[in-house]
Amino acid sequence: MLKRVLMIGLAYFGVTVGAGFASGQEMLQFYVSYGWWGLAGAGVNLLIMPLTALAILQYGSYFRAQSHGKVFDSIASKFLAKFMDYGLSIAQFCIGFVMLAGAGSNLNQQFGLPLFAGSAIMVVLVIVAGMFNPDRVSGIIGGITPAMIALILAAGLYSILTFSGSLQGVHEFAIEHVTSSLPNWLLSTVNYTGLSMFSGIAMAIIIGGQNWSPQAAGWGGFLGGLIFGGLLLLMTAALLLRVEDVYTSDLPTLALINEMNPILGVIASIATYLMIFSTALGVFYSLGKRLAVPRPSLYRVVFVAVTLIGFGLSFLPFTALVNNVFPVLGWLGILFVAVLVGTWLVSARSDISAESLRRDRVRALILYRLDPQRRWTPRHASALIQAVDESNLRAKHLGDFMSEDVYREAEQTTGIEIPVEQQRELGERLAKLTKEEGEKTGSGSAGPSA
Repeated sequence: MLKRVLMIGLAYFGVTVGAGFASGQEMLQFYVSYGWWGLAGAGVNLLIMPLTALAILQYGSYFRAQSHGKVFDSIASKFLAKFMDYGLSIAQFCIGFVMLAGAGSNLNQQFGLPLFAGSAIMVVLVIVAGMFNPDRVSGIIGGITPAMIALILAAGLYSILTFSGSLQGVHEFAIEHVTSSLPNWLLSTVNYTGLSMFSGIAMAIIIGGQNWSPQAAGWGGFLGGLIFGGLLLLMTAALLLRVEDVYTSDLPTLALINEMNPILGVIASIATYLMIFSTALGVFYSLGKRLAVPRPSLYRVVFVAVTLIGFGLSFLPFTALVNNVFPVLGWLGILFVAVLVGTWLVSARSDISAESLRRDRVRALILYRLDPQRRWTPRHASALIQAVDESNLRAKHLGDFMSEDVYREAEQTTGIEIPVEQQRELGERLAKLTKEEGEKTGSGSAGPSA
């Protein structure tokens, strides 16, 4: 459970962090530009992000979502769901080409490569990784994240521990020299909260949809949101203390790490590039999946096409893109946060909690049935049928969803080897079991669908 929560949290942070966060450009414009008031804004984000991430990943797991469209259709009216669906798809595309622009700026600032070179390499990496399945994609993203977290922590602590200037001086310098398109720190915080959710919503839903336990998915999202908010607060303070040295840089975090140690600067440049890759991969992958819903077989064609179109738009200046595109997306993102968190708090939270307990019960009963040392009785069978029948997923979907985890646990605890063919039949077996029970009682029900 703890390992799963940690992996989900790292994967969520990876798809949310983005080029603007990893580079420090977002923190500079949305927080540092308001001096010490920016820290208050970062603190507000630290409170909001974990709860929002928890709700989003629980929704993904609850509906076994393969794209964001299924969640929106289930929790909102038809008109609002369509608006959110199209709005998120457009936002994903915008964030995607901003990530590609950030990749070009990264290698240009650190190694002097032409802007198009860094963007082109990123496009190739994204297209290759996007050919894998969701589990592999989540694994790739989660594996990149720890290195960037370590570097951001190092840069933040270095800036704070070596600061020797005037606190009032850096506050006044930041307000005078760092520009923002938003009028005050509170509106900037609200806007950035929506923006930061936008870059990760679609892929977060898919990550949640790959985890059968809403409880584990939710706590993983909470952890990822906590990491995001904590590092945002730390780096806002770090960049504010060094604002006179980094405010003209496209990638202020990288400039700060280069000041700390040139070798670490090279490592940070590569890590930042990989974090940009994780977000670019997340938004283009989930966008490709969504656009290909009517024809899933065309996913790869659609995915490659939207990535290449994004590459064409990535030649616009990175700093200008962050300053002009992101605030517009942020206001739209606030609507998404309000709908997702609002519906979760009002009604969905109790339903998801009950379904999580139900799935735990199904898993425990299946493991009990697989253990040759235990006696399976009609009472156990009846309890299993009832739990499966009450699930929001059809029996076959629920069995397919849980099969990998259940059989892996059975092999570890009992030592028995279960053929792969038998593992793949769990969904069919549960569907058959509930159907037979329904015929006995005359209902013929196989459980509600989702």
